[in-house]
Amino acid sequence: MTYEEITDRLKTAIKDQLGFPVFLLPQTATNNTAHIDLQFQDCTLNGENSVQLYFIAEYITDGTHKQWLTKTIRLRQKLHAAEEDHIPVPIDNNGSELRSYWESLGGPRWVYPTEDESSMPARYVMQYRVTLSIPSRLLEE
Repeated sequence: MTYEEITDRLKTAIKDQLGFPVFLLPQTATNNTAHIDLQFQDCTLNGENSVQLYFIAEYITDGTHKQWLTKTIRLRQKLHAAEEDHIPVPIDNNGSELRSYWESLGGPRWVYPTEDESSMPARYVMQYRVTLSIPSRLLEE
């Protein structure tokens, strides 16, 4: 399995289990619906038998109406559940999976547009560090 395949499976797991579109940065996609921006941060050896990958995941949404607020709260609750446990990342058709652990990097914040942009809407952003431990036997060189 390659790192690219693992990253694709993580993106798929986030989309399937949390219901968010996922964009791997630095390739940017403009999207004003609730989504996760996923950015590779680092990798480390975890003993002799595994590698840990670290990502920054930002939950981003914007809007101005009551339905948007309701959806934002509902999706944020799913992220609380991910923090309390993990998000499984299936790696084959036999039920084998990796576990992605989500850690909040502080409270949510509002990001307001710059003067060059319109004054609405502000974005709601919550940032996480996602850790994925991969057994070395799964990795291809």
